Amino acid sequence: MVEYMEGTSGRRGGGPGETPAADHGGSARGWAGADMAHACERLSVDPAFVKLRRRFAVQSGLLVGTFLLSYLSYLLLSAYARDFMSVRVADQVNVALVMGIGQFLLTFALAWAFGRFSARAIDPLAEGLRDRARAEDTLDGRAAL
Repeated sequence: MVEYMEGTSGRRGGGPGETPAADHGGSARGWAGADMAHACERLSVDPAFVKLRRRFAVQSGLLVGTFLLSYLSYLLLSAYARDFMSVRVADQVNVALVMGIGQFLLTFALAWAFGRFSARAIDPLAEGLRDRARAEDTLDGRAAL
């Protein structure tokens, strides 16, 4: 595992300056696959990519955690706090109905927040990585992603 994290590979033909293992007699697909694998390995240890993955994981974890906490509290209140859930708010509307509709509203609000945060904090990082990878591939003489 340490070899992978340092950017070297334990398989034959994967190091810099080495030829990749032949794929059906050294076809162009074998070379392209090896080049893509090498590019993916370099990208996976790039600090900007690690930052991107961490931001996405934290963001999605917080939003999913918020939704699950809200939904589980709604379920537990429905099961164990029937007196509280049956309190009337309006004529035929009780707390349970308001909280049930609130679950839908919360879902839409969290989806909106996910999109907004992604556009501000994640998309610029991903775009920068993509542009850098395309420029690097063009400089190396390889096909652009």
